Amino acid sequence: MKLTYWVAASLNGDKTDAIIARTKHDCEQKILTYDNPSEYGQPVKKSFLYGDVFDLFEMATAKDGGRGMG
Repeated sequence: MKLTYWVAASLNGDKTDAIIARTKHDCEQKILTYDNPSEYGQPVKKSFLYGDVFDLFEMATAKDGGRGMG
């Protein structure tokens, strides 16, 4: 299976401060809701393949997983 998402990295913060969304438009809208939208980079499309739900869970919880995946 394939999971595709959009991420706008926090330019001054940690990877966990990134904004994620299902679509580019949603990501852009989330950026605009923050007090200082210039603290985020442009949305980037990311995707990765996984075999089943357990593989997805393992990727998300492994070292360097989560928002850094893809």
